[in-house]
Formats: sequence, C-alpha cells, structure tokens
Amino acid sequence: AIVNVTSIAGHRIHPFAGSAYSCSKAALSALTREMASEFAHLNVRVNAVAPGEIETAMLSPEYDDMLPRIPLGRMGTPQEVAGTIYYLCGDDAAYVSGTEIMITGGQHLV
Repeated sequence: AIVNVTSIAGHRIHPFAGSAYSCSKAALSALTREMASEFAHLNVRVNAVAPGEIETAMLSPEYDDMLPRIPLGRMGTPQEVAGTIYYLCGDDAAYVSGTEIMITGGQHLV
C-alpha cells in the first residue's frame, strides 16, 4: 500500500499555508487518485491522509486561535495521524483505494 500525506490546505484556504504549499497538496490529492487507478491492476492500493492542525513542535502560538474553528475543540496528535496511516497499510483496509481521509477534527466541514 502507498499512503500519501496531503493536507487540509489542499482543500480549503488555510491562513498559514500559502499558495505553493496548498497547490502542491491539492496536486498530491489528485496524484493519489490517478495512482490508485493506474496501480490497481498490480493490486497496489493508493490512499492519502489529509491532516489538519496537528500538535507538534513546529506549531506557533497563533495556531491556538484556530481551536474555535475545529469542531472537536482540539488539535490532533501525531499518533492519530500515524494510526490512520497504519490502518490504510493493513489488511483491514484491503478494499480501500483512491480515497483521502481527513484527519481534521471536523475542521474541513466548517
């Protein structure tokens, strides 16, 4: 299985992402779907995860202002992203291909 890491910024305006980052993540989303189609005959599954705000050392204090825009009211964790990738690589996702899972706490909905 192949799992690409895209971003919420590839799907909606993000205040800190910028156009180059956002466009590259949108392109990776499209590439994920194309690869899923092209590699299916080889029984290779291709999916993506699109994290939103994930609590890591690289976040600056202004990210705290985004919490009210996240329906679950908190940032995600690296473990939640890793767990989703692990799922997509495993047998439980054997029939999942060409999809992108939003790991955003619902932020992509608002």
